[in-house]
Amino acid sequence: MPSSVPSLLFDLGNVLLPIDLDKTYQSFANFSSRYKAEEIKEITHNEALWANYESGLQSDAAFRDSLRNALFLDCSDEQFDQAFSALLLDFHPGVYAWLENVGKKFPIYLLSNTSSIHAQQFTQVPLGPEGESLFALFRKTFFSFDLGMIKPDENIYHHVLNELSLKPDQLVFFDDNFHNIESAKRVGIDGVLINPSCSLKQIDSYLLQLCS
Repeated sequence: MPSSVPSLLFDLGNVLLPIDLDKTYQSFANFSSRYKAEEIKEITHNEALWANYESGLQSDAAFRDSLRNALFLDCSDEQFDQAFSALLLDFHPGVYAWLENVGKKFPIYLLSNTSSIHAQQFTQVPLGPEGESLFALFRKTFFSFDLGMIKPDENIYHHVLNELSLKPDQLVFFDDNFHNIESAKRVGIDGVLINPSCSLKQIDSYLLQLCS
């Protein structure tokens, strides 16, 4: 292994935690008086309906109301949260032990575009041998809604580097989004584009090369 061990920065969705956005679009469509799932998907992307919320610029209540209005949803807060969280699937089997092992060799951190509603869900999942959360394994976690910005804004990477007192070439970033990886590279971070279908194996392969 090189004498200077890099720090590892992980995205969450489709890297450590499988997600399926279509499940949320369909769940919202079930409550919509106007739109089908494909239409909701298109509107959500074209109008960036989640961006302000994931940037921490909207409260939970304001976000719910804004989507109810935009998508013509008739649902309670509880129904909304369940539909919005439908995209969260089960964590990869064995991910706790896998990440624990990686953390013994490298300093590990997390940077995720996410929201308060989703974080309340996935941070409570017991994965360790005594019911520990996966997030206790990270030295520090960065959630977009706490930071006031989202990837691929380059400022989010500068913030992480400053918080960790690292230079860009001391950090390796794993993300499944091409635009997030490209913006990290522009900052000088080594970005690795992840294939969600084999994320942990792909990371293992990269770390093996890194250590050789």
